[in-house]
Amino acid sequence: MVNFKIKIANKVFDIDCFYESTKNYCKDFLTDEKSDFDVTLSEDDLKSEIQNATNNHLYVNEEISALYRKIADILVEENIVVFHSSSIKVNDFAFIFTARSGVGKSTHTNYLSELLKDQLTYINDDKPLLEVSDEKIIVYSNPWNGKERRSTNTSAPLKAIIFLSRGETNSYKKIEDKSEVYFKLLSQIYLPYEKSKRQKAMQIADQIIKNVNFYEIFVTKDISAAEMTYERIIKNETK
Repeated sequence: MVNFKIKIANKVFDIDCFYESTKNYCKDFLTDEKSDFDVTLSEDDLKSEIQNATNNHLYVNEEISALYRKIADILVEENIVVFHSSSIKVNDFAFIFTARSGVGKSTHTNYLSELLKDQLTYINDDKPLLEVSDEKIIVYSNPWNGKERRSTNTSAPLKAIIFLSRGETNSYKKIEDKSEVYFKLLSQIYLPYEKSKRQKAMQIADQIIKNVNFYEIFVTKDISAAEMTYERIIKNETK
């Protein structure tokens, strides 16, 4: 077995797994601090991950996928959820972009990175963690950061969640009726298999809706879309 510890969302996990490659995948989050939780992967965990894979799709491989799921199941009890999205930090605040797979959220944040250069830091380009309380929501990174591996071991308070769609022209709107975002939000939050944990994740989604501004943007595939997002949303939210 391979043993190592990682720190994500200010929680330390002591991990026992099978492959050195899993430790290497988590290398930016390794720590020697005292552990909060122990996670041991079994052969049954790996087999289950393969059996339950959607369209035979695993997150890198069965062990990395199983580790992600076990940690996510623990974190939901700490009021922390995994949110499928691309997250960035600008002026010390976090912004989350979410969309159906293949629509282009990572492309859009890449244009923003080209536009803002050193003003922008990637938090996590695929599965950031949201720690939710009544006072604030903090966005954290973790090793599960997408095929381009774009992330920084950092965190920031969340300012807005932005739903992205393709458009023939660039346009945006602030979503005033938050009831229309509930199912969109749930479709991007990791919902555990276990019923009680799933219900907890749904309760956390309710808290997110109450405490965050939401926008919808329709964007073209060029840097003018990033210019609109920055000028109309990010700049206004960070004044």
